[in-house]
Amino acid sequence: MRKTLLVLLLFSAAVGTAQNAFKVVGYLPTYRFDNLSQIELQYCTHVNIAFINPNMAGNLSADGYSLTPVVSAIHNAGAEAFISLAGGYLPPAINDAWDFWLLPANRPTFIQNIVQYALNNNIDGVDIDLEWQYVDQYYSPFITELKPALAAHGIPLTAALPGSYRYPQVSNAALAAFDWVNMMVYDLRGPWDPSNPGQHSPYWWAEDCIAYWLNQGVPANKLTLGMPFYGYNFANSPVSSFTYRYMVGLSTDYAVVDNVDQRWYNGIPTIQAKTSLAIENGLLGVMMWELGQDVLAANLKQYSLLRAIDGVVNPASGTSTPLVANLNIYPNPTSDWVRVEGAEALVLYDLNGREVGRSQGTEMQLTELPAGMYMVHAWQGEQFMVGRVIKM
Repeated sequence: MRKTLLVLLLFSAAVGTAQNAFKVVGYLPTYRFDNLSQIELQYCTHVNIAFINPNMAGNLSADGYSLTPVVSAIHNAGAEAFISLAGGYLPPAINDAWDFWLLPANRPTFIQNIVQYALNNNIDGVDIDLEWQYVDQYYSPFITELKPALAAHGIPLTAALPGSYRYPQVSNAALAAFDWVNMMVYDLRGPWDPSNPGQHSPYWWAEDCIAYWLNQGVPANKLTLGMPFYGYNFANSPVSSFTYRYMVGLSTDYAVVDNVDQRWYNGIPTIQAKTSLAIENGLLGVMMWELGQDVLAANLKQYSLLRAIDGVVNPASGTSTPLVANLNIYPNPTSDWVRVEGAEALVLYDLNGREVGRSQGTEMQLTELPAGMYMVHAWQGEQFMVGRVIKM
């Protein structure tokens, strides 16, 4: 049985001192620059501008955009501006440039170009997001040579790495060179496997990924837990992605669930539960792909996932959505039933986000369910409440 907590309230204010240094890292793709004024950057501590890439001449570019207004907006919001290099998919011309500049004879010039680009654009840090087929024998030498060049200017180096897989080409020295690792704990399922629908970023996998990277020798205070602001619709052929804000735009009721029909994503309760999980495990912070997928409309900001995260990290800030409140469940642990005083309706979900039971009123029978942890949703008038229960 995976790690469970006897009592886990979604809005626990435990770990107060750790929260002060807790990082909230959001990726900001260049194609979201037009939405910059609608994104509440003040709820981030770090913003990774994605993506910056070289051409064959070694010149770096953010898809041709100027970074000046973007970096200024990030800094004005009180966050640090990082550049994220590469990306999950590299067009052929950019892939060729990376292959060329990572060659041993070319790396020193490329590294100097990266450092100078960061300095010229008032950048606070550099993130490396080379993934899968783009991670080759030159990855680790590049990292170990880039690290001291950046450190000479006080610029930290981070990486985005898979949730539960270490590329064989990532050496111990390269792993140790990162100031922290952004774990990409999403895409467990997706368009590449359309016959296997379900949650692509379940809570239990977040637990497993934390354990995986700790076992790889990365300390908890050098890990951020990646969370998705998007999901996949398995009812479509081919399977397609959608944003969290799209779901909220369909119905605000969808903000507090993880799936609607064959559309799977992370709603407010799961995002907050994962944030609590990161705090409780002593992680450095959380990470999100990506900021423009959160709600943008001013009249829907109470459903913002960024605000929901802030409500856990800074519970005294009052930014958490007013629709969600603490939930007291008893008995907990339990063997056959639970009660939530004053509830008008209860819905029970497993940790894959599947609904496994519902009832009207204050009580729900759990007799037929297997042992494990479950998420309880309760309604009392307009108030929505969330908590966890352990079935023995």
